[in-house]
Amino acid sequence: MEEDLSAATALFNEIIGGGISRIDKIHIEFAGKSPDRSEYLNDGTSFDTFIEYTMTDGDKGGIGIEVKYTENGYRIGEKEKEDIEKPNGTYRQVSEESNYFIPSLNITSFIKANHLRQIWRNHILGYYMLKKGEIKRFHYIHLYPEGNRHFHKYAVPEYIQLLGEDGRNSFIAMTYESLFKLIDSHFKQEKQKEWLEYLRKRYIVEL
Repeated sequence: MEEDLSAATALFNEIIGGGISRIDKIHIEFAGKSPDRSEYLNDGTSFDTFIEYTMTDGDKGGIGIEVKYTENGYRIGEKEKEDIEKPNGTYRQVSEESNYFIPSLNITSFIKANHLRQIWRNHILGYYMLKKGEIKRFHYIHLYPEGNRHFHKYAVPEYIQLLGEDGRNSFIAMTYESLFKLIDSHFKQEKQKEWLEYLRKRYIVEL
């Protein structure tokens, strides 16, 4: 995508509903502009890919992308559990400030919700970038194959039920299959088509 930022801009404009003037940079394993994690959530949360762009009004925007393939969530670590339980901890403060979630959400529910915890942490990391003024607009894309029942049938629908209006407006659940169709409609060069075919063969299992 870095070799054709014009097509990438058109692609992500379609995904998030417009507002992108140009894509400025594509980051891999990105947790914020500062390398000091204590300036954000003070944990290991990061995006697999982060799209940094200029909005049509000149402000900066960002799209955080988490790419998932495995079926299950991960067990909680002791530090993460302690941080979630803190009454005035960063996780609780950021979750409440973001206005992403329904008022009845108690974040301690994420201690046992192994299938939801990483989605939540990625989502609020994006909000923290907004809070710090690094960006003025944020979307989080959770990307997974349609055949992954863990996300498609359970985790994503459950997570969406926890979101208020701002949370739903900034959260996008997308399958590899739907993304590849959009890529196919925007990237037309032969080399790009070969790249897309490679992605399909690698990530889509046809039964």
